Amino acid sequence: MCKSAYYSIKALHYIRQVLTCDMARAVAASSTQTRLDFANSVLNGTSGSNIYKLQRVQNCLARVVLQDYSNSATSLLSEELHWLLVNKRINFKIATLACQSLAFGQPTYLSSVLTPHQPQRSLRSVNQNLLSVPRCNSSFGQSYSYCTHKIWNNIPLSVRQSPSLDSFKRNLKTHYFTNN
Repeated sequence: MCKSAYYSIKALHYIRQVLTCDMARAVAASSTQTRLDFANSVLNGTSGSNIYKLQRVQNCLARVVLQDYSNSATSLLSEELHWLLVNKRINFKIATLACQSLAFGQPTYLSSVLTPHQPQRSLRSVNQNLLSVPRCNSSFGQSYSYCTHKIWNNIPLSVRQSPSLDSFKRNLKTHYFTNN
């Protein structure tokens, strides 16, 4: 994945001089960011070194798009481009899939593994829109159901109770930017 992403970054670097900043962002999003986002929810629970490799790709892409090789890549990502870091992008995608599954029941194969939290007795958490955390025997390669419950329950209630999918995405992205 990194090799193909660096190849497209190199191609963008060659033509960057003739592109406007908005055009460069669009080309970067369509050519390289899609490679980083494709099936990235599978990468949840992977090693930090693998995430670091993908983060280096994203940092390199930000520098090429903005033609800024002196400032911190993290500040370029958040302040100039408004892109989430790789690990936050993974969590964002999983949380978005969970929101779609809970709100619309689609896709059914994912919504069937998500179980809302139903306490045995009257607790304050009954109105928190939480998910029950299933038992997981292995910490390596955490299953979708386990990691989704964990990520969903860590999102603030105000974000979880967003009225639409678009507002959920907007609120979640704002939450991830403010809580680095």
